[in-house]
Amino acid sequence: MNLTSTRVWLIATLLLLATPLLAQKTAPPPIVYGSVTAADFTEASPADSSQAPAEYLCDYGTSKIEGGQGQFQVIFERTTRLRIHRKSGYRYASVRVPLYMRDGKIERLVRLRGTTYNMKDGRLVKTKLNPDALFREELDKNHLQYTFTMPEVHEGSIVEFSYIINSDFVFNLQDWQFEHRIPVRWSEYRAFLPQFYTYKTITRGYLPFVVNEALTVPYSTTYTNSSVGIVQGSENRITGLAQQLRWAMKDVPAFRDEPFMTTPTDYLRSVHFELAGVNFDGTYRDLTGKWQEIWERLRTDEEFEGAMTKQTPPLLQQAQALYRRFPFDTLARAAAVLALVQRSVVYNDEQRMYASQTLRRTYERHLGNSADINLLLVQTLRAAGLPATPLLLSTRDHGQIQMEVPVISQFNYVAAHLRMPGRPDVLLDATEPQLPVGMLPERCLNGQGRLADASGRWVPLKTTGRYTDYRTARLQLSPSGELTGTVKLEYGGYAAVAVRRQIRQTSPADYLGKVTRRWQDWQPTKPQLQADSLKPLAVELTLQQSPTNADAALLYLPLLNLPDALPYDFRTENRVYPVDFGMPREHVTVITLALPKGYIVQEMPAKLTMEIPGGTGRYVYLVTQPTPTTVELTTRLQFNRAEYSSREYGALRELNTRILAKQNEPLVLKRVP
Repeated sequence: MNLTSTRVWLIATLLLLATPLLAQKTAPPPIVYGSVTAADFTEASPADSSQAPAEYLCDYGTSKIEGGQGQFQVIFERTTRLRIHRKSGYRYASVRVPLYMRDGKIERLVRLRGTTYNMKDGRLVKTKLNPDALFREELDKNHLQYTFTMPEVHEGSIVEFSYIINSDFVFNLQDWQFEHRIPVRWSEYRAFLPQFYTYKTITRGYLPFVVNEALTVPYSTTYTNSSVGIVQGSENRITGLAQQLRWAMKDVPAFRDEPFMTTPTDYLRSVHFELAGVNFDGTYRDLTGKWQEIWERLRTDEEFEGAMTKQTPPLLQQAQALYRRFPFDTLARAAAVLALVQRSVVYNDEQRMYASQTLRRTYERHLGNSADINLLLVQTLRAAGLPATPLLLSTRDHGQIQMEVPVISQFNYVAAHLRMPGRPDVLLDATEPQLPVGMLPERCLNGQGRLADASGRWVPLKTTGRYTDYRTARLQLSPSGELTGTVKLEYGGYAAVAVRRQIRQTSPADYLGKVTRRWQDWQPTKPQLQADSLKPLAVELTLQQSPTNADAALLYLPLLNLPDALPYDFRTENRVYPVDFGMPREHVTVITLALPKGYIVQEMPAKLTMEIPGGTGRYVYLVTQPTPTTVELTTRLQFNRAEYSSREYGALRELNTRILAKQNEPLVLKRVP
């Protein structure tokens, strides 16, 4: 036996035995597989659960570090019980089990059990799952998935399954998700961690835990491995203490998407782990991946930094010409380079962090993914004498970056960053045609990005742009009470980007058709699109609305009864999650109404000015009468921040309610001789 290895083993064991009197009593498991009885079918579900297609009665998972042949292992066990309420819930009886594989090793799914319970003629009938009825699918080079479907599932069935995953990847401690798109009565996860392993624990989500504790509990395992001082083949028992981390949630409502959210994974309550270090010999070894190490890998990667440096830039001559054209105005030079790349390559809608081909091939094909295009942008900016750097980020549909966890798989996109001496840094992206300097696509506005260089600096993914729309309507009222006129819809900033994308994805005619259908009550005609890149994007429509009660002495005109007059829906009473607009927003409407002879203004809606506390949002509603025959209405709605917390949701909802009420206030006209 190696003496050094023996010393390592003895110290590790002593660490576990150091304080046996501190062990604390742990709670019993919340569920025991196979304990379903007929009484479980008579238990009433809460109202919100019974209306759902299905519900989790209990979802319980444990992860333990245990010794094995050659190395320690993670043993993950899950036991789950669901009730199926209706046919739309049958899909929850199909279960997916993801597994990890690397370097010829693969996690192992073992001890799969399942039972479907039904009540027939007053008897409890059990149908067992065939554990061999598994569908295997390889998702990518590191992930595969097994799927099984519970048998004899009907409305009212209770299904129960249990399985174990044995993993040699100690760094890959199983994550756990507490919230789902159906209600959850009880969800609990426990992780048993011996003292010689240290994990970082990261929780996501907003709903509260009913249990969140760390206990010291007894620990025991058998280990065989000569590398830590044990003769191969012999069994050695480790007994001592471990830390038990325990989380639980109770009566969790079904998760529902709400307006202005990023990907659901940013909001669902969950817990994640990363192996931070080990301590076998009294010396702590940090195993956490370092951001600097990630940059070192990217620096030599042929599909990242190598893609920009190993070949002559295909746009070199054009970049040098722009340098000569704008020798001192670096911002104008950057804008010209951005426009050059935007018109040279078309984005194929694939969000990637690595180039799929050489940048010359991207230019020759005029087509590429986000990395192909934006690495070409960085390369061309550098060729034009500008200090550009790739900017790693995670898009809104990919999830927020956990900045304390240096894992490269958190990123799925690359944009461009430019340092400007004496000015704020500039962010650029060439995947969207006509997107100006300083603006990233909306999909990229997601927390923080990281520079792919030796500095490794974090960069806030904020934008200088806003989402703006401006509507001007010029209407005339005829003596018979008919309204005619025109409306011009102008879009700026991110609103214009969104509209241009819709037009590219379909056609100008298709887009105009959708606009006119939204204005059907106004009988629109002659739609015209103004999409000149040198002017604001705009749509013009000719409008006509038939008279209503034209012979009445008083005429009531709801001037703001226009499509999309309020583009927000904050009618939900409460909100748990923040409102994430992505960028500041502004909406302006100006309506000018010409009155004919025979009508005077009897009553005008009162002025309204309302602010969100802190001045982060504002709404102004004003009706004036510049001349006896002209009425003018102006509204302006501003959200000056990209994100509002759930605590501020009440103010947003109140603002929304007041705007809706104001829209329904009519201008009252009186017929006079």
